[in-house]
Amino acid sequence: MLGTVSLASLGWVFGAALGATLVTGPLVRGLAIKLDFFDRPDAGLKPHEKPIPYLGGLAIYCGWLAGLLTAVATDVFPFNDVLPLLLAGTLLMLVGLVDDIRHLPPKLRLLVQAGAALPLALTQVGASAGTTLLSEIGVGVTGIAVTVLVGLFAAALFAGATNSTNLIDGLDGLCAGVTAVAAASFVLAFWQASAASFHSVGIILALATVGGCVGFLFFNFKPASMFMGDSGSLLLGGALASMILIAGATWGWRGLVAGLFFCGVPIMDTSLAIVRRQLNGKPLFIGDRSHFYDQLRDHGCGVRQTVLICYAVGAMFGVVGNVCLRIDMVAVIAIAVIVPVALAVTFVRFGFLRVDNKADSSATDKAER
Repeated sequence: MLGTVSLASLGWVFGAALGATLVTGPLVRGLAIKLDFFDRPDAGLKPHEKPIPYLGGLAIYCGWLAGLLTAVATDVFPFNDVLPLLLAGTLLMLVGLVDDIRHLPPKLRLLVQAGAALPLALTQVGASAGTTLLSEIGVGVTGIAVTVLVGLFAAALFAGATNSTNLIDGLDGLCAGVTAVAAASFVLAFWQASAASFHSVGIILALATVGGCVGFLFFNFKPASMFMGDSGSLLLGGALASMILIAGATWGWRGLVAGLFFCGVPIMDTSLAIVRRQLNGKPLFIGDRSHFYDQLRDHGCGVRQTVLICYAVGAMFGVVGNVCLRIDMVAVIAIAVIVPVALAVTFVRFGFLRVDNKADSSATDKAER
């Protein structure tokens, strides 16, 4: 048993998410082909060899939804506990789906991404995260002030996470696999949490996410037969943001730092993109082919090798995050400073701050293939 969650329940959640994604994947792919929804190659950001049907995010969503509802059906926790997660995830999937089809204005899309945090921020998880984080730094606000602060924090967290997963959706199997590794790190962390914490919600959310991602890799690992599109990347980003918030409610700042490490690969790539574009005078929202994974390709790695390297880096971040949950806060702060500095030195040493100008004509930072 894990608190009130049995191993059998966990198995059913993962199996439902995996199975539903595998079943709905071909159906979604067929629908995309019928409706002529293809991600077509171009001379810049999309160098894949032929048009690939997308909307695969719908299959991930079906698996993710099946996992969460299975937890309700097996009495892991009541539907009211799952509802905020469902609202946030569904909203992100839908805005991503609309953006896949009609391309929403960036500001509107960003507003919805941030607003998706509210269903979770306004629950007991959000309130506990806010109270715990503020009390640990000696800020004694209560009531509506906590709600406002945690709402703003959660909005920024969701906006950052969803954009990070969107940016990393650039190679076959990359976003789904990296997210699966990150969510698996959360599973390990929540597995060992106190029964008095919010670990039950966290571990079920993480397992449903792992199941959906693993199922989608059957269609998306090179050679991909389907892309997830924004409907998938935004959903996965929202799921990771929710896990980070739950980790903050469970362990305070130590959990928040650990959660950020678990999501280290997308955070690292996004941070690298921001710094690189600033240093080179490039607009922040204009795409380029100089992401971390692109530069690995330029250093001679193939697509599969690059993706597996990113999985390995994500697993190392997962180890660091879980270590942070077992050491004192001074050591956590030291790690939180040393690791980014070491990465920055490495990126400068190997020239990862250069910009590929071949994609300058693109107006959006859509997925590079």
